[in-house]
Amino acid sequence: MEEQITTGQVSKKWGLIYGLIGTILGLVPIILEIQAPWMPIVNIAVAILIYVLAMKEFKTANGGYMTFGEGFRIAMVAALISGVMQNAITYVYTKFIDPEVMGRMQEGMQDAWRQQGMSDQEIEQAQSFTAGITNPEVVAVLGIILVILGGLIWGSIVAAVVKNEAEDF
Repeated sequence: MEEQITTGQVSKKWGLIYGLIGTILGLVPIILEIQAPWMPIVNIAVAILIYVLAMKEFKTANGGYMTFGEGFRIAMVAALISGVMQNAITYVYTKFIDPEVMGRMQEGMQDAWRQQGMSDQEIEQAQSFTAGITNPEVVAVLGIILVILGGLIWGSIVAAVVKNEAEDF
């Protein structure tokens, strides 16, 4: 019989993998200064894939069994590790390496709003609304929260599908 592994071991490994992939997916559009409206879909697909692979590894190493709670724990810890890793690296980049990136993003949003036909007054109102959430600290905190929320939602779904609980006789 294979040696059993814990949810912590699996979630740390896959959390770091997810964090690395998520960091690359998050920084590439920022560095290349491209707007990628499809990026949220890619991020969700990566999260689901990571959760599936992590839970399957856990099940395989534990005789083919995993409870919903174990799967949920794996997803949540992996999401927490990934969220902190992704957003810490992005924070360092946007705060210290390229501090003008937020200004360029705001200019891009203004251009997009103009193309949508918004007036200058509407753009000013939208800017005043988004001004509080466009500093690197707030973006980092919101990013961590969003990854954890995604782990809660997608991790629950994957855990419910992948689970295989031992039957009690």
